[in-house]
Amino acid sequence: MNVDEEMISGRCTDAVFERGQSYRREGRIQQIGRFGDLVTATVQGTNLYDVTVKLSGDAADTHCTCPYDGAGDCKHVVAVLLDIAAGPPADESEGVEAVLDDVSPDDLRGFVRDALAEDAELCEQF
Repeated sequence: MNVDEEMISGRCTDAVFERGQSYRREGRIQQIGRFGDLVTATVQGTNLYDVTVKLSGDAADTHCTCPYDGAGDCKHVVAVLLDIAAGPPADESEGVEAVLDDVSPDDLRGFVRDALAEDAELCEQF
């Protein structure tokens, strides 16, 4: 998918687009990473908000944990999309695959078991 300013501005109101530009310019994106077609970020607003962007084909499925309920994407999502348009983050999936290739099944099973025991949300997803 081609993520550019025209595509992004079509997903939100003009005011939200301007706020998203400001958020990016002000450095409010605290963390951003990519695993395949999934980009995750943390954006500082009134609180820290988690943003996910799933890029597939000619569509972008976005989600933010902020309470925005207006039309289109929120300013946090817009800031992240603008950051992607400027230069997508490096895909970390290849590095993870390389690590998984080197881990024994028993070590991987133990890691997953420990991670699931410590994180109820992850356990629920699993």
